[in-house]
Amino acid sequence: MPEAKQTIELAKVRGASKSWPITAKLCMFFTVAQIGSSLMAHYLYEIGPRFKGINEDEIAVFSMARNALIIPMALITLVAMYQVAEMCSAKPRHRALVISRVSMFEFMVKMTYYTLLSRNYGFAFVNQRSYDHRPIYGTRWVGWTFAVPTMVFMNLYPLMDDHRAMDVLIRLFPQMAASSTYCWASGLGCILYDSWMGWFLCILGCVAYLAITADEIAYVRERISLTSQPVTKGISIAIKEIMFILYTAVYLLGNCGLASSYTVQFFYSAADIGHMACMSSLLFLYWNLDDPKVTNKPDHYD
Repeated sequence: MPEAKQTIELAKVRGASKSWPITAKLCMFFTVAQIGSSLMAHYLYEIGPRFKGINEDEIAVFSMARNALIIPMALITLVAMYQVAEMCSAKPRHRALVISRVSMFEFMVKMTYYTLLSRNYGFAFVNQRSYDHRPIYGTRWVGWTFAVPTMVFMNLYPLMDDHRAMDVLIRLFPQMAASSTYCWASGLGCILYDSWMGWFLCILGCVAYLAITADEIAYVRERISLTSQPVTKGISIAIKEIMFILYTAVYLLGNCGLASSYTVQFFYSAADIGHMACMSSLLFLYWNLDDPKVTNKPDHYD
């Protein structure tokens, strides 16, 4: 029986992936393209030198970000306690459980890489695409590889919260995969000696972001009229999209020499914290207003 159930679930996954719209398939195309290009770059091209020295001002920014993330630690503990109580209840609220778990994972990823950055474990390389001798922190880019796709799910899951979390994950997988790999490609493109291959990876990452945006627009158009609280969820999506555009703009400005290294790192740190706080607050507002115990609406079961 367990094997038959697994076979049925696998068939559902395959069927769901075949029903992806063209924009989702385009995201998967760029995911494969970025993986292939990045692996080729690792194999055929030389990576630039490690950054020697310490930028004390930037380390101070990372310490500030880490300290800011320590503040909500008590809230995360309360969320963990809430999950235990909710899972033991007769009718657990699965939407709230999914949202709280994703928020906790996002917080833990950011807490981990800012702690490492503040302790000078940034794994810094010289940014070969920049006009000056500035560092690019591998630890941040590795952290983003997990944090960005998690934020995509965290932001878009509420539009399909009447479905199982696994169904939402299958639909959003192309966006999450493409967003994870563009962090890899864009970061790697900055540290290759070869300028042509380096800029190719940087531009490939930016084009992949455009594909992700196109699939997000298709997803929102499909779901926004079918979900509850469309205004709250729409505001959340708009804020996320504005922040991601600003991330990309600052990344390009830094590489083109129009923004200093300190400015770039300060923006990244402030935006990481502010964006996560804003998204978590909106999700908290959403799950309380849409609580099945208050609205008497049925909740899905995973």
